[in-house]
Amino acid sequence: MPDIGVHVAAFRFWVVFFLAVAVLVPLRGGPLRSWAWAAVNMLSLATITAPSHFAMATAALVFFFVLLQALRQPRLAPIVKVVLGLACVVPFVIHKFPDIPGPFGTARSILTAVAFSYIVLRMVELLRAVFEGRHPVPDFPSLINYLVPFHMLAAGPIQSYEDFVTQPQKLPALTTPETLQYSERIAWGLFKKFVLAAILDKVFLTGFHVHGWRWVLEAQFFYIWLYLDFSALSDIALGIGGLLGLATPVNFDNPMLARNMINFWERWHISLSQFIRRNLFIPIQLKLMRVTSGTRPIWCSSIAFTIAFAFCGVWHKGTVRFLLWGLLNAAGLVVTNLYRTYLTRSLGRKGMNEYMANVPIRAAATAITFEFVAFSLAFAFTPDSV
Repeated sequence: MPDIGVHVAAFRFWVVFFLAVAVLVPLRGGPLRSWAWAAVNMLSLATITAPSHFAMATAALVFFFVLLQALRQPRLAPIVKVVLGLACVVPFVIHKFPDIPGPFGTARSILTAVAFSYIVLRMVELLRAVFEGRHPVPDFPSLINYLVPFHMLAAGPIQSYEDFVTQPQKLPALTTPETLQYSERIAWGLFKKFVLAAILDKVFLTGFHVHGWRWVLEAQFFYIWLYLDFSALSDIALGIGGLLGLATPVNFDNPMLARNMINFWERWHISLSQFIRRNLFIPIQLKLMRVTSGTRPIWCSSIAFTIAFAFCGVWHKGTVRFLLWGLLNAAGLVVTNLYRTYLTRSLGRKGMNEYMANVPIRAAATAITFEFVAFSLAFAFTPDSV
């Protein structure tokens, strides 16, 4: 199966990690820490790209920073906002839609190497915060540290800009129990990825080049494998972030125990679902509520779910199959919302509490949710040729 965090297995990743520990653990505050952290992140970029590609990526960061500085000029601000928006959209389209004709091969290889899927979401978070006046334009080291943190590039998580700017600027010394706790988190992530997930991959997964009951069985194990492999990378990022004193969001919360699709997206890839909620679902829902004067809340939320998760599908991969996967998830969310509304109206608060506490109902709901997620993922990852 494709490895969503291949560079974590590379020796150079751990060289950068140990260098970061040597530099940042003793350096617990002050402006020098921000510059040192930026230097580590740029070194990481240099290790995962060719020299010419690293130069282009650095130039892109400088260009983005210069554009942000230009926002301080009132006359230029409207034009600069448009250019900044294009700086997000155009690379994203090039990255996610490989069939687009044109000389984009080099750009696409750079965008893939630096995990642009995650960078573009951070760019959106930053731009919204600056455009709405919630935070000032960041300085250059802070821009680097927010957009390209080496421990979060492999597979997220997607840190909100609010969390980034509000993290403590001066940290207490790292204690021995904390060091052990964060080191254990890294070790657990490595074990999940290179032992548990690797065994499942080798024994049960074929890339869905099977049919019938074997395809059904693979769908079950693929979901488990994807969770182990993906959450392992988040565990490693959390452990590294803890050791280095860098705010790093929790990305998973036992998603296989989710009892419905709304609960699932509160537990799975939490930072992505929160990004979608902040930047797509809530703004779309509020706009529709204003248009309808608040008379069609269910319709508004259903449309917002559909649009938001269509984007979620395309963000993962710019194909019809992943678009349909996003719409499948939207359908699951809409049905869950409708059913929850129906139960609340029918049972009342007391009856709803009893329903939610019913163990057999919860077990059945959890099993149905597990199968829905497993088969939707299997549909998304089954090759069109099979």
